[in-house]
Amino acid sequence: MTNILYINGHPDPNSFHAAIRDAYASGVDTGRNTLHILNLGEETFDPVLRYGYRKRMEEDPFITRSQQEVLWADHIVFAYPIWWGQMPSLLSGWQARVFTPKVAFSYTSKFTTDKRLAPRTADIIVTSRAPRYLWGFAGIGGTKLLNDNLFALTGIKLRKRLVLSGIGTSNDDEARCKAFLDKVRNHASTI
Repeated sequence: MTNILYINGHPDPNSFHAAIRDAYASGVDTGRNTLHILNLGEETFDPVLRYGYRKRMEEDPFITRSQQEVLWADHIVFAYPIWWGQMPSLLSGWQARVFTPKVAFSYTSKFTTDKRLAPRTADIIVTSRAPRYLWGFAGIGGTKLLNDNLFALTGIKLRKRLVLSGIGTSNDDEARCKAFLDKVRNHASTI
């Protein structure tokens, strides 16, 4: 049995990411897996890490529950749009508040960490208006930041990255979106 945590990082509950979430959920084999979903746009929490990691913030029930969900999960799915080359601030703030020292990692020296979330795996599912071929030129790190920073520091291993670029442009159409949803559904069935 694999415990899967799906994080919908789009702040708008009626965005295309709701359809992506539903496609993923419909693909999961519930006989072999347990799926929990966090829709960040439907939650009330402070996404600002007000003191950095210098001082602990007042306890937030949603953040505490999110940390418990992350520790429960064997596999985590991060799904979000890429805006201005990065994830939405809501997801970034949630990440900063949830993946804290002593929960997700501990410093063992100046250059190494105890990767407390190993051997968890993750998928990244993103949408982007920009064509994917521009990502390298424009410095878009919308998925690179997760993989090179959060995953590397905590021990999470990237399993798959699914990208639908050019969304909302003249090249976008219903058939293309449906094909992407089918791809997401099929990928979810492989876990």
